[in-house]
Amino acid sequence: MQSRLMTSHQTHSSAVPSAPILDLAGAGAFNLTYGDEPLPLERPAAIAALMVAIRGVDVWRIVWLGPESSLVLYQGEKEIWRAEMNVNAELASLKLTAPFKVVAGQFRDHNERSALHIYRAWPSVAARLVRGLKARVSSPAAVGRSLLVLGRWFLMLMGFVLCSTMLAQCMGRDTAAGPAKSAQSAAAGAVPPELRDRTLGETLSPTEMQVVANTTREMGIQMRPSGQPFVIFSDPNCPSCKDLEAKLSQVDPRFVPVIVPVSFKPGSEDLVKRVLCAKDTVSAWSAAIGAYEPSGDAASDGSCAGAADKMVKANAAFVALNFSGTPTLVSATGKVVAGSGSLDDINKWLVANGGLRADAPPAAR
Repeated sequence: MQSRLMTSHQTHSSAVPSAPILDLAGAGAFNLTYGDEPLPLERPAAIAALMVAIRGVDVWRIVWLGPESSLVLYQGEKEIWRAEMNVNAELASLKLTAPFKVVAGQFRDHNERSALHIYRAWPSVAARLVRGLKARVSSPAAVGRSLLVLGRWFLMLMGFVLCSTMLAQCMGRDTAAGPAKSAQSAAAGAVPPELRDRTLGETLSPTEMQVVANTTREMGIQMRPSGQPFVIFSDPNCPSCKDLEAKLSQVDPRFVPVIVPVSFKPGSEDLVKRVLCAKDTVSAWSAAIGAYEPSGDAASDGSCAGAADKMVKANAAFVALNFSGTPTLVSATGKVVAGSGSLDDINKWLVANGGLRADAPPAAR
């Protein structure tokens, strides 16, 4: 059961009047993951997931939208609450602000209450176990039946351990199957341990690269017919993404940009779905990020089957990889860089990290 907003008369926090009181009642605690936040001087241009709370299919995110100076709470892809904030370089951490504390604290409090409930229930569970044990040793016949049951359980446990060991060995030999399952988990909102707390700028792990590969295979838009690919996670309404897009046609022709459209900015969801539904996705993407009306095979209403699911998967992969803002570029060797630099800087980065052999012919001029 998904969480929902309280519908009683008290729907907002007294500490921060605009913050909602969330009804998080449900089965069990949330898995809380805290993302890296942008530096003070980078906040006006950054988009970052400060906290992700996952419980089954229920996914909540507290996101900093730097260009709008806002903290936003999402449930799935739906915006639940927004707080406009006036930040400056003197603020050490966005997570120390009252709006973040009030909303994030509700998830922590819920987890503490869930743990306390289990602790309080333990004495009654223990008492039932003791009574059951006494009943099973009340006579020699009862003891014999109990030993028979224990023997069966022991054999079942050993069989389970054996099967698990064989499965782990098979997965270790199958280098493609394991990362693919990790990619599917990330797309569903679960964040594997190896995808957490990665510092932007380091080389991606093999598991992370498999997430990028699977996401690109399903949602990627190859902007030129041939070349060594590099991946760009880009939002059609992101100003830095628009700036980078204008330079992509001039990058070293040995490399080809592959766009993975994500939708964190207001209005981007409809644009991304239209791109994913278009027959000519290259022209549709150019129209979306260029803010002009597509035509012909590039035109679409975004209502095709699977478009919404693909959009969610692309966003989930971006969050799972712990990227902090758009555009984010990933080279064929797994190097990561964010933002839109000069054309010369982009070409130097591609030559150094793009995966071409040292004896590859230079770019045609």
